[in-house]
Amino acid sequence: MRYNILILLTITLPIISTFNLTAHAGSAYPMIVVDDFGRSVTINSPPNRIVSTAPSNTEILFALGLGEKVVGVTKYCDWPPLVLDRVKEGKITVIGGYADPSLEGVVSLKPDLVVAATNLQLNFISALQNRGVTVIGLNPKNIVEVFNNLRLIGTICNKTDEANRLVESLQRRYDYVLERTGKASSRPKVYYELWYDPLMSFGGNTVVDDLIQKAGGQNIFHDSPAPYPIIGAEMVIQKNPDIIIVPIGYMGGVSKSDFEKRPGWSMIEAVKKNRIYTLNENTLIRPGPRLFNGLENLASVIHPELFTGTINYNSSISITTNSTVFAIIYDDSKRLLNFTIIGVEGAVASVNVLIEKGLLRGRPVVLIDGVEAGASVSEDQNKFTVRFNTSTSRREVVIGGSEDIPEFNIPYTILPIIILITFSIMRFKSSRIQQRRYNRTFS
Repeated sequence: MRYNILILLTITLPIISTFNLTAHAGSAYPMIVVDDFGRSVTINSPPNRIVSTAPSNTEILFALGLGEKVVGVTKYCDWPPLVLDRVKEGKITVIGGYADPSLEGVVSLKPDLVVAATNLQLNFISALQNRGVTVIGLNPKNIVEVFNNLRLIGTICNKTDEANRLVESLQRRYDYVLERTGKASSRPKVYYELWYDPLMSFGGNTVVDDLIQKAGGQNIFHDSPAPYPIIGAEMVIQKNPDIIIVPIGYMGGVSKSDFEKRPGWSMIEAVKKNRIYTLNENTLIRPGPRLFNGLENLASVIHPELFTGTINYNSSISITTNSTVFAIIYDDSKRLLNFTIIGVEGAVASVNVLIEKGLLRGRPVVLIDGVEAGASVSEDQNKFTVRFNTSTSRREVVIGGSEDIPEFNIPYTILPIIILITFSIMRFKSSRIQQRRYNRTFS
């Protein structure tokens, strides 16, 4: 048996290696790239030892499949959870904070790439450059620039295909939100409380300002020349926001009820109508892949009417639910309908989907967070009606035909390998059978 496995590996490993080389062919090193500070940086080869000096950068690196190459992060880098696991295992070193990373700590790790961030680290970038360390600075001011950063890191780290797939997926979610908020009849005024003592918010030319605008709102401090203006309570009262966003996370600390206790704030429209919402700050202030969760959450509180009830994706697909629905995507090649349900933790979402029969192969099957869920299916001559319930917070839903769903969890990049391995096994078995026949004939 062990001999058979060795033969099989001998046959298949060269095939797999060839596939990997082919998948990444065309990358040209050395390459010169320009970062967000206009610095021309030479990348001599694909980086193997990477240090991230910002949580958003860490999330980008892991989203592109570069986690194994990350050797240093800040103490605030906590996503994905695998980051903390690797820190505990000693595979990743903590190099300090976001505002005060250790220069000597970074240099001691002998990185071939440091990914830094924002104006706050400009002096640190210069210090690393003076020590001969290759460093890229990211400083996006809007969502489009976040897309550019994902592609830039993909190019530098020989992950162009992965970056393009990630951007394409996020772009679809982004376009869906824009399509819905573009139909809004009003643009509510939004106050995001970045900090409470002293009061701080976000000005224009910042990612959060762009998120608020794209979610269909108006940032009341959009005209501020400072990216993080210190403001007075009187300014907020005067601007009278319709919606107040309170962060949950490191910058949090104020509860919704605290706003009523502030002198004069009871007259603010958002306080009077209880339109004060707590959102995870890490999905709003970290310009990485999870920023699109933040965009969807913002849009759902600014314009709930656009993402609930009955939503007609097109003439062939409609979704009706008592929760909010985002990122509706129908994949023509795989014949799969994907969407996200967002609701209050512990509540129950009732979902009703009408989908044209020709869009599926077989009867509808529902997956919720990758697990098959019970669903009621009825049909008429042209359409299926699929009904199901699910507890909410954030749920990823896939509906496909019974003939397609079994293939759903197999990444298309792996399929050629599986096919080749299967073919190799068949050839191996065939050769063994022929050998036995030969032995019987001439023994």
